[in-house]
Amino acid sequence: MKMLTVFVPEKYIESLDLLVVEEFFPNRSEAIRTAIRDLIRNELILKEELPRRKVKAKKS
Repeated sequence: MKMLTVFVPEKYIESLDLLVVEEFFPNRSEAIRTAIRDLIRNELILKEELPRRKVKAKKS
């Protein structure tokens, strides 16, 4: 794993800390990794489905 430095608004940090306190995640890093993974997965799925939707719309 590589380290990445980012600047994050204080409100985001407070929210991350709340997720950790509420035991949704063991720490901030894990919460951020999960958020990045989900963003990448969702964006790739949307990009893969968009051409299929266009083709399907043309057939209708």
